[in-house]
Amino acid sequence: MTVKSTTQMTKAQLIGLLREKDNIIADLNSRIDDLEGLAITSQAIPLDADSSRLLTLMNQRIKALEEKLNEKN
Repeated sequence: MTVKSTTQMTKAQLIGLLREKDNIIADLNSRIDDLEGLAITSQAIPLDADSSRLLTLMNQRIKALEEKLNEKN
C-alpha cells in the first residue's frame, strides 16, 4: 500500500484517517486512565530531626536483636 500525502487524499480518506487516529488516541487515553488507577499514591510525610533520630535508633536496636536471634539459632 502506498502512502499518500494528506494533500493527495480525498475527503473520505482524510475522514477515515482522522477516525483511525481518534480511535488510537481514545485507546491510549483509556490505557493512561487504567495506569493512573493502578498507581499507588504516596502518603509519606517527611520526619523532623528528632523523629528521624528515634527511628534510626529503633532500627539499629531491631537489627541488633535480629543478629542475636540468628546467633542463637
